[in-house]
Order: sequence, then C-alpha cells, then structure tokens
Amino acid sequence: MTDHPVSRRASAAKPESVCPRGRPREFDTDAVLAEASKVFWRNGFHGTSVDDLCNATGVLRGSLYGVFGDKHGIMMAALDHYAEGAIAGLVERLNANVAPEVALRNALLHHTRASSSLTGCFITNSTLELQPEDEALHAKIRAIQRRVVTLLAAAVIRGQAAGVFDSDLDEKAVADFLLCMTQGLRVLGKCQRKEDELKAVVDVAMRALT
Repeated sequence: MTDHPVSRRASAAKPESVCPRGRPREFDTDAVLAEASKVFWRNGFHGTSVDDLCNATGVLRGSLYGVFGDKHGIMMAALDHYAEGAIAGLVERLNANVAPEVALRNALLHHTRASSSLTGCFITNSTLELQPEDEALHAKIRAIQRRVVTLLAAAVIRGQAAGVFDSDLDEKAVADFLLCMTQGLRVLGKCQRKEDELKAVVDVAMRALT
C-alpha cells in the first residue's frame, strides 16, 4: 500500500468546562487521526495504549471515546484517514501524464522507496497483526484492498489498450498479483533490503505484464 504523509500534531482542545455536559470537547479530527495513525503505525494496535494516543494527540481519553467509541474505533478511523491519503497518492501516480506502463511502474517503485523507512505500511502492518475474531477490521482492510485493486486493474486496462500489456491477461488477476507484490515489498523493506533489490522485483512484475 502507498504512504500517506501524516499532518501536524493535533491542535489543543477547548477547555472542558466550556463544553455542554455529556458532549465531547472539540478538536481537529483530521489532525488527531494523523497523530493516532503514527502511533498505531509504529507500535501496532495491541502495542498501543489509550494513554499513548492521548499523549500523542493531546486529547483527553473521554473526548477520544466520545467521538470514536474506544481504542478499536480510533484504530478503524485512523485506517480510513491513512487510506484516503494513500489512495489519493496512488491515483495521482497512476494518472500521471506519461505512458501507461511508465505510470504503473512509477506507482510500483514508490513501494521500493517508501520501504527504506523501515516502518512498512500502516495497512500492511495492520494486516499482519489481524486477529481472526476481529471481523470489523478484516472488513475494513478488505474494503481498502478492493479500492487499490480497482485502481490497479484500470491501469492494466489502459496498458492493454495502448498495446504495451498482454491483452489476454485478466486485469483483476493482474491487479491482485500487483497488490500482493507491493505488500510483499513493504514486508521485505522492513528487513533492510536494498532499494535496488526491491526495484528488481518491480522489473520482474512489469515484464510479466507484457
């Protein structure tokens, strides 16, 4: 999955006393989710405490719970926030004003560069941490993956229409293959693999499309 740069630290909330009883205090939701994403991304869901989230966002536990319900709800919202930025980046790369094969290769190469941070991908990390009983998180990640596969399939179709990709290939199967490959790149990148080694994987994938 693609990276999404997180935004500034959550802005300070208004004093609790000025809020009507029973209502959560106001805060910048996007900024809070950006900070929460960084914590979950770094520590994982199970390694993150609510105190960690409060410290990172500057928002009190009761206010976080008032908006998101609980730690699981914060995690779900953080994944949505991260995915929106990641998918927007993928759309931009795939729709760049270059030949379709160049656009797709550049989109795939993004994963070789992002892997050098050793943090992996928030969505990939969350997938690896999935528990069988967490049906809501399973559904969330599947929905994100479907959006990515749809975009990759459209890129394959554009390449087929331009005559640069094998027209006999099933675009959905190819998109699933590319999703698997990019997620694998993120896992390999966490093991301190060299960028040139990961680029070679992308080149093999691109040759498989012709």
